[in-house]
Amino acid sequence: MNHVPDSVVTAIDTFGEQLLLGDASAVSGTLRNDLQIEISPPDGSTAVCRYKAVHTQSPPTLRDRGSFVTTIVDGVDSRLQQWGIDPPAAYRYVDTVNDTHHYEGTLQLP
Repeated sequence: MNHVPDSVVTAIDTFGEQLLLGDASAVSGTLRNDLQIEISPPDGSTAVCRYKAVHTQSPPTLRDRGSFVTTIVDGVDSRLQQWGIDPPAAYRYVDTVNDTHHYEGTLQLP
């Protein structure tokens, strides 16, 4: 978790607590200057987790961006799992908006 900023860890923890209370809202945060995360409000038993990456290339999955990004994503996934939230096997490229590549995956909520 040392590569995940405290503000993002806190946002994930708040999301997890709110899930337990049945009133979770969206999450967003900056993981590093070229990588952001957004988690949509729950839709039944799922939520969409989107990463926004500024980079010259858009590989098919976010973890294909390299070991440092993989370490960050693994840290986020680990924190989600501590709340009983199952992350997807991969966050897949879905679109580019204003030179920012979007990668998404579906979270399975407890």
